[in-house]
Amino acid sequence: MQFDHPQFTLGFRQALEYGIDYRGYDRVDRLPEDIPLMAIAGVWGDYNDIRCLFIDQTGKTYRRHITGRAGQYVIRELDLNAMDLEVGQVVVAASWPTVK
Repeated sequence: MQFDHPQFTLGFRQALEYGIDYRGYDRVDRLPEDIPLMAIAGVWGDYNDIRCLFIDQTGKTYRRHITGRAGQYVIRELDLNAMDLEVGQVVVAASWPTVK
């Protein structure tokens, strides 16, 4: 899949110019486990939040809302700062650890 935008983070209007509207993505509290997802974009909200957009191999889209602290926008299930994601990067969310 090819993308026209060179950087992962975009402003809302900038994302729209590239044809990316996060409002059409399924909002999730956690990315699905063990499914390869391709990073599309991180669309800025307020000064402390970003909407990270992903797509799976079937074309299903996901929107993960991340609130930042001290410049860190950690996607917990990926153990990754959203600021470190790249357009087209494939990620896989790890399973929750089980407590015995």
